[in-house]
Amino acid sequence: MLSRLWVNRMRSPISLPRRSLGIWLLAFFSPIVYFLLLLLGDTLQFPSPPEIIVACLFYFIPPVALLVCGFDVWMSNMTIAGKIGWMFLTLVGMLLQFGILLAIFVVAA
Repeated sequence: MLSRLWVNRMRSPISLPRRSLGIWLLAFFSPIVYFLLLLLGDTLQFPSPPEIIVACLFYFIPPVALLVCGFDVWMSNMTIAGKIGWMFLTLVGMLLQFGILLAIFVVAA
């Protein structure tokens, strides 16, 4: 009986359901995937899209991905402290991704 109560109170380190975790991962890595697709298109010498589209998507994808990740975390059944911590880690990870991409662009230019 005691072990059964203990198992019911355990929390996993990632307490998002699998579907939500999949959506979170897709949204979280979407800025990097977009950048890698741009690099692949350049390597294969596809005609480049207009610069305004590339720039708009570059600045549009990270905030939308952050909103999707935040919404996904906030709709989960974690505690408030867990939701805030998960959203903070998501924000730090997104800022790190965006900073790395910006640094690559500055060095390349």
